[in-house]
Parts: sequence; structure tokens; C-alpha cells
Amino acid sequence: MRTCKSGKWIFVAALGALFFAGGCGKSGGKKAFSTLADFNGAKIASQAGAAFPHFIDPVIPNVRHEYINSLPEIIAALSSGKADAAAVDMPIAMRAAAQHPDLAVFPETVAEDRYGFAVAKGSRLGALGNGVLARLKEDGTLDELKKFWLSADDGAKKLPTLLHNKDYDGSGGTIMYGCAISLVPMSYINSTGKPAGFELDVVNRMAYELNMKVRFFPMPFAELLPALLSGKADMVGGSMSMTEERMKSVDFIGPNFDGGVVLLIKRERLGVK
Repeated sequence: MRTCKSGKWIFVAALGALFFAGGCGKSGGKKAFSTLADFNGAKIASQAGAAFPHFIDPVIPNVRHEYINSLPEIIAALSSGKADAAAVDMPIAMRAAAQHPDLAVFPETVAEDRYGFAVAKGSRLGALGNGVLARLKEDGTLDELKKFWLSADDGAKKLPTLLHNKDYDGSGGTIMYGCAISLVPMSYINSTGKPAGFELDVVNRMAYELNMKVRFFPMPFAELLPALLSGKADMVGGSMSMTEERMKSVDFIGPNFDGGVVLLIKRERLGVK
């Protein structure tokens, strides 16, 4: 079993708070889950096109995978009992549990994970983007963005207007960025109908530092890599796992976030470990 050793303390603390706040509860006659082994044979929903089975299958045997197009639909399936659990990226799971009191984050992490932005193999944008990302890490900007976007009141947040570079004119070109838009707090549409989220903020700053503009265009997660490989997008992302299989066909700018794959379940089905 692999656990997320690289997650920041804020995530560990938040996961603990979500677990203990709910207690064990009653399972409503359905099987309760106390360890990852208890999910043997369970139906686990995940977003179509995501790499979650790649992480789940070596840890939990006999899983019946259910592929669903969007996070709201996944949450609906979970709340209605059509799925026993949902595989979700750690920051997204935390926000979903905070927004839906009937759900909880299972306290054992399925696997470590790293999220990045995919670009075409050999793309110059990949090298330039990794250079900017390294600087954002070194000066503490990336950590500040994590604190901001993972805090409460997601709907009121928006991408900042960047003005610190007086020589910026956007003449370096436009990055066509394909993004998933239902992954709060990483990549989503805010209450005013504008693109928002941690990853979009990073992309926006990356473009700015490269004297480029960025155009965000939403699409289902399963269409992100096909759009990149067909040339319709210059960069794509949405809590995208940097797997070895994906690296065979694309390069990555990242990781922008070290997290992990976790399971969302009905709070009443949390068992006693």
C-alpha cells in the first residue's frame, strides 16, 4: 500500500478534521469501510479519461470501475448509492466533502500522485514553462497560491490581474490552454462565470512571465489529451497525473502539485479502524 508522504501538513490536518468530525456513524445497512482492503469488489466511480484505475488496481483488488464525465455527476452517483466510492484527487476531494456534508474523505490515501500540465513532445513551451514553474516554487509563490485556492469561499475567488512587469505586452503569442472546469479548487468556473482555480492561476502567471497571453477553453477531461495531440491545444490540464504511460506521448510542465488519489464515500459508511 502506498500512502501520500509528500502532502503538505495542511492537507493532512484537513483530512483528519473531515474524518473525525463525521465520526463512524451508521452504514444504513450497507457495508462499512474501515481499511482500503474493505473496498475489495466495490464499485468505484471516477472521471472518464482519468488515470485513477492505474493507481487503484494495484492496491484494491476486484474493483468495478464506473466512468463518469464530470465531478458533479460523480458526486450525484455517490450520494444516491449508485457507487460505493469515488476516486478523486486529494484537494478536490477535500473541497467536495466540505461542500457536501453527507460525504467524507476516506482517511487512507490510495497512492501518491503528482499533477502537471501536458504539452506536446519536445515542445519549447515545456522547457520554458518548467523554468517559470521552478521560479514560482523558489520564491514561495506556489505555496501562497495553494493556501489561497484551497481556503474557503471558492465561488468568490478570481484570477488576479498581473501588473508587476512593466515591459509586458503579450507579444510572445497566445497559449491555447484546454482545461477541465468542474475540479474545484484546481480548475473550475467561478460564480461570475469566469475561469478560476489554482492550476489556472499558475498557467496565467506562467504566460505572463513568458510575455504571452493565455486563452482558457473548457472541455471534458477525457478530451484534453486528444486535443493536445491533435494540435487544437498548446497545453492541457486538470489535476492531470504525470504517469509513465502519459509521458510516452506527451511532456509535462510540473509537478505543480504533489497530492494523492483518495476515496470519497458516504459519511455514514465510515467504519471503525
